[in-house]
Amino acid sequence: MSGQGTPVVDAFIDLRSPYSYLSLGPARQLVERTGVGFDWWPYITDFRSAYGGEVEARTSRDVAKVKYLYMDCRRLAKKQGLTIRATTKLWEPTLGCQAMLFAKLHDRLWAFLDPTLAAFWRREFDLESHAEIEAALQSAGLDVQAWRRYLATDAEADLAAARAKAEALGVFGAPTFVHRGELFWGSDRVDLLAEALTGAA
Repeated sequence: MSGQGTPVVDAFIDLRSPYSYLSLGPARQLVERTGVGFDWWPYITDFRSAYGGEVEARTSRDVAKVKYLYMDCRRLAKKQGLTIRATTKLWEPTLGCQAMLFAKLHDRLWAFLDPTLAAFWRREFDLESHAEIEAALQSAGLDVQAWRRYLATDAEADLAAARAKAEALGVFGAPTFVHRGELFWGSDRVDLLAEALTGAA
């Protein structure tokens, strides 16, 4: 957050997107360099439509496309010292997205996301597990009972509001960064975002 009201950049990430994961480091370095406020939101991509449905239903073209995607991501991850292993299924992201919003609400976003995503991309974290999500939130310094109350009350509405915000801004994929109505889609567009922010400054 910028600390002066509305953030300058709305940043939408999909927890299951390797390109979203790859964008986090460069985007956060941009925050440090410029002091520009970023507001981080979960985004749920329709991977079934994008990549040919369930793993076992994909055509050979879809399989080749996904294989290339992960090969490309591993090359990019190596430059950042990160590990990305191909996922073995299409994960249901709702619980993780709600946990992201809860951590953000209590100013513990990165204390939750950094270890969680690192473990997820090593295939060591179950994004659909209530127990593992609770343990990750607790490790981030968050109150599990407060999380359970949030899950039972505000979580669904908050995630729906995040989806509505993305739709209103024209977001169609992740990662997407929105600055003054201009969209920057993809981890390889952070440099263009940096140029826009520099120009605005």
